[in-house]
Parts: sequence; C-alpha cells; structure tokens
Amino acid sequence: MPADLDRFLALVRRELGADEARVLEPGVEPAEDPRELVCRIPDGRGVVARFAEPPADADAKKRRLEMLASTFDTVVDEVQARRSRPPLARSLRDELLGLCMRAAAVNTVVIDANSPVVWGAAYPEGVVAQPPLASSSRMVETPANDAGEAEPHAAVVSRRAVQAVRALPELAALPRGKHVRHVERDGEAPLLAHSFATIYVLVVVFDAPFDELRAQRALIEALPRIERLVLALPPLDPQPHAGAGVLRMRRPRRR
Repeated sequence: MPADLDRFLALVRRELGADEARVLEPGVEPAEDPRELVCRIPDGRGVVARFAEPPADADAKKRRLEMLASTFDTVVDEVQARRSRPPLARSLRDELLGLCMRAAAVNTVVIDANSPVVWGAAYPEGVVAQPPLASSSRMVETPANDAGEAEPHAAVVSRRAVQAVRALPELAALPRGKHVRHVERDGEAPLLAHSFATIYVLVVVFDAPFDELRAQRALIEALPRIERLVLALPPLDPQPHAGAGVLRMRRPRRR
C-alpha cells in the first residue's frame, strides 16, 4: 500500500500546509509537541501533521485533519480489496473452465485474430506456452509436443480447433467491424467460435458432435465476463518464443 499511503500523506500536507505527515501504528503515542496535530482513527492508528511552527489556526486545522483522516479507512479498504482480488489471468481461466463445464466441452480458448497469441484457455497445457510471459498474462501457442511424451487429448483437439478457426476467411473482416460466428458439428475438431471486441475469438472445443443449443446458451451467458477480463489484461505485443513463430503485427488503420 506504499503508493496509496504516500498519496494520502501528500494530500494531508497540501491541505493543511504541513511540513510533514505520517501515520502512527496502534498503541504508539506521539510526543507532546505544539507543532504537531494528531487525529486517531477507529482502528487505533493516528494521522500526524507536523508544522514548522505551532499553527495559529490549530482548531480549524485539527477539524480539517479529522475530515481527511476519516478517508484513511477508505484508502485501506480499497487496497485490501485489490489485494483480495485474484489475478486477471486466473479469473479468466476460472470463467473459461466454467464455460467448458456448462457447454460439456473439451476446452475453451481465447485467441487473437491478428496474431498467434492465445489469451487464455480452460486447459492450457499443450495449447499455450508454459509458463506464460512474466510481464504479461498473455500466452503464446506452442507447437506439438516433440519430446515423445503422450499429450493430453484436450491439447491435441484444441490445437486442431484453433488452427481451423485461424483458417476461416471471415477473420479478415473483423477489423472492419464484422463478427464471426462459426459452428463445426463434425470432423476432427467440432467447435463453436464467437468473435468479440473486434480482434478476439472465443473458441469452444469438442471432440464429438455436441448440443449446439446448450453450448450457444452457455457461451452467450459467459461472453460478457470473459470479454471484460480479456480487455483488462495488460497490453503487450507478442514476444518471440522458441518454436512458436510469433510475429509482431500492426493493427490495420481505421478508415
């Protein structure tokens, strides 16, 4: 919380014209000093404003300090709330897992239509790079397993589905405001794909003929939450990854 605390103390200094401001921990008593004004807050901590000289309008400044101190709990609550929220990538995966179960699918994957980037998957092993880039929640597609190890069935089917979606000619029209809704009921990679926010595609992957109505209903219900989480991920151009063939790509200019 240092940045939030620094902003709060800077506000106290500015509003009161104090030279210094600090927070006292519960049980710590300040030394009696006419140059300092102290206000306790409900959790036992104290906010101290120190002046170069004893303030002439001490009563007015004390009331102002009490008003500012009353907002300190809000600052603490907001910081604790942010700390308690799960990371965006984890929240996105939770949503994708939920959609996967409700649609009775093998996997759910969010891809970037303009590059080889995969933003997330319910079951990422073999579909996205492991581990993801440290500086971003984005993940990049990996090639097939070359180590001779047995791959998860979901990984094999998911890669086929992603390749099938990337081959759709409709993807080229996404930057012009078009939408993609594609269904493959049979074949090696049955899937349901929906575009959102111009450059992303949510792919629901199956390994057998599926209940399209059930899958469509689950996708439509989950899509707004998934879209919010994907748009909140930190922006970062795809970085080269061994074997992934990732290229930096410019987004087309709007006309």
